[in-house]
Amino acid sequence: MIDSASVLGDLFGYKVIPNGIFVDATGMIRFAKSGGFSVANEADVSAITELLTTRAEASAPAVESRETARMALESGTRDAALQHGLDLLRDGDRAAAVSAWRAALAADQDNFVIRKQIWAVEHPERFYPTIDFAWQKEQLARERA
Repeated sequence: MIDSASVLGDLFGYKVIPNGIFVDATGMIRFAKSGGFSVANEADVSAITELLTTRAEASAPAVESRETARMALESGTRDAALQHGLDLLRDGDRAAAVSAWRAALAADQDNFVIRKQIWAVEHPERFYPTIDFAWQKEQLARERA
């Protein structure tokens, strides 16, 4: 599932992407990897395959619960600046979206979800059809210099 509305990111306060979360049938999170998750990564696929083949509900310890997620959502952890930018982008105002994200990034320099939204809009060729992680590393170094 692609979490384009960043619901899970908001719930768990992720500041990097991509993330991988495996939720079992009872709503318990059995696997969570913040940043760098990929279905092309053999270790990530193996971890999920193991959960699926060993009946995750019975064998794996829970990382979080639905109650924790509900409390996080109720406490207002949604990243309003990210959502505002997404709304502006959806409405066709690319410049205003990037401007909103840049203001948010200035207040939270370690928020890679917002940083990568800016990059994806300004440099789509670095994200589609595949993500250029080497470029991202170089871009981050340039921005922090």
